[in-house]
Amino acid sequence: MGLAIEIGIAKVNKFASRESGDTAEVVERPGGGFSVVVVDGQGSGTGAKALSMMLTARAIGLIKEGVRDGAVARAVHDSLLAQRGGKVSAALDIISADLKHGGVVITRNGTSPYAVVGEETVQMMGAEQGPIGLYPFMRPGVHRHELRAGLQIWSVTDGIVGAGKRWTSVEFPIREHLERIVSTGGNAKEMAQSLLDCAIEADRGRPLDDMTVSILRVIENEIVQPVRSMHLVVPIP
Repeated sequence: MGLAIEIGIAKVNKFASRESGDTAEVVERPGGGFSVVVVDGQGSGTGAKALSMMLTARAIGLIKEGVRDGAVARAVHDSLLAQRGGKVSAALDIISADLKHGGVVITRNGTSPYAVVGEETVQMMGAEQGPIGLYPFMRPGVHRHELRAGLQIWSVTDGIVGAGKRWTSVEFPIREHLERIVSTGGNAKEMAQSLLDCAIEADRGRPLDDMTVSILRVIENEIVQPVRSMHLVVPIP
């Protein structure tokens, strides 16, 4: 029995906004494996989208060149700081299944937590570093995990964290939702959509901010042929 990498991403725009300030992309690593790059640009709408697209493209280009994720995050930060003079920020998450070194690496600058899910546990990890683009010499938070069956890494943007804040003073219970979703099973795409649906419901169907849920998980796989597949659905307004 071998292993497989499964990635699921679900996202939605802020209500009444034509563009999302969140950009999520998947890139193949030159040494083997894949990285999920998520950038949450400051604000929402066209300006935030242009910013997140620019930073995501920068990060993907460096990853394709073989640059280590920590150095990628620093370079993207330096680029934003130089161009915007510390007046614009962005959150950056890079989740990598690095087959060359046999591990899963999470590299982050932002304010939202992420979750490490095992076979029976859900561990919420807080943000250690702030967003990129504001101050010189910013460092990303970097965490490594063994590439093993059952490991799941969940990343969310601040639209998920702040869901429901217009209607209640109680924080959106991410961990409780994750425990329920993981226990009911499903693939990465279905689980990401389920958490997104919970956040949209907390905002009563009108998201207060752009929302993105990204999952990278390692599953057991009976290898017959090394066939890769991708499923993408993008509504056209």
